Amino acid sequence: MEIKLKAIFTFAFLFIGTSLFSQTANMGNSTASRGETLFKENNAKDAVQVLEYEIINGQISDNTFNFLGLGYYQLGQYEKSLDAFKRGLKAQPQNSKLLSYNMGNTFYALKDYDSAISSYSEALKADPLFYGAQLNRANALLMAGQLTSAREDYIDFITKCPDDPQKERIELLIKALEEEIARREEEARLLAEQNKAQWEEYDGRLADGEKEKDLPDWEQVEDGVEQVNNDSEKPEWERINADSVHALADSSGKNKINEDEKVTYDSDFDWEKLDNDNGQPVLNDEELVEDQEDWLVFSDEELDEMKELERQSREEHEKWLENEKRKAHELATREAQAKQKEQQQALEDERRMREQLIEEMRKADEERRLAEEERRKKLLEDVANSLQGTDSTNLTSGAEDLIDYDLEGELD
Repeated sequence: MEIKLKAIFTFAFLFIGTSLFSQTANMGNSTASRGETLFKENNAKDAVQVLEYEIINGQISDNTFNFLGLGYYQLGQYEKSLDAFKRGLKAQPQNSKLLSYNMGNTFYALKDYDSAISSYSEALKADPLFYGAQLNRANALLMAGQLTSAREDYIDFITKCPDDPQKERIELLIKALEEEIARREEEARLLAEQNKAQWEEYDGRLADGEKEKDLPDWEQVEDGVEQVNNDSEKPEWERINADSVHALADSSGKNKINEDEKVTYDSDFDWEKLDNDNGQPVLNDEELVEDQEDWLVFSDEELDEMKELERQSREEHEKWLENEKRKAHELATREAQAKQKEQQQALEDERRMREQLIEEMRKADEERRLAEEERRKKLLEDVANSLQGTDSTNLTSGAEDLIDYDLEGELD
């Protein structure tokens, strides 16, 4: 629902009480002091000097401190005005109703709305029927941003003062406050839901990203390492471990006899002569073959030594294989850790970018919201200021100060 207000209002400042002047005058001396007379003649500058002199000389009436505070207020010397009212409250606590009320008006002029609220409350404590203090307190609550409390005070005021001439405008203000309160609550709710949805989406994506971080399959890594090791060069254990001594000899490539090869002899050759010339016996084929086979026969010690060498060679190979497997495992681990670190860094970068984006969106929304809230607040405050009563003593016999107030804008 939207309430549109586009008009020029002429507001009269609110004046409370009916005849406070006569009441306060009857409480003190029947003849007003010189300082009070000067104040009534709108000569605030001379009035405050005379009133200060009268206080020093003990010429104090029930209205002395009140007039003094109002005189300083009219001169714009708000701190001295507050001091006068405080001195009056200390010297004349029975006048707390009027002094607290006017002190609240001074705090209001200083834009110290919290102190103004407190002072108006003190005035109401002294006189619960002092409805002007309640209206001004509602204005101060609105200016302090306490919209709900201000609305309650406005409602209570028009309930107790149904014939107040400003009732219609106050009712309009109450309606605008209700709209503004509802709008802010809805805005806060939507903002909370939006933030919750954004973070839930982010958390979900973050969780999915963590699931996708594949750890290395160590079984596959080890299988790959073994396959590489199997493909690499290694001793032919079947040939080294052969039971046959001749197989060992063949594997080494030494002392191998090719059966296809034949030893041929020249039949015309004089072997006896060669034997005689060298003085050495000449071996025939059978003797030569037997002699060669003698070289292939190993002793037990030699066989044991060869087996020991075989065992040592196997152990060395197993150590080398284990070392290669360990190196491959460490390499795969480092690669997996590097990949995992890259994935984590990517997720972290994405998280920061999303957070930055969300923060920028939040700031933009906040700036728009604050600008709109400031505009609405200004409209409400202008209305509250127009309702604010400042001349609380009615010492001018009920004369009203009229002002032209121009309010243009919207209250959605």
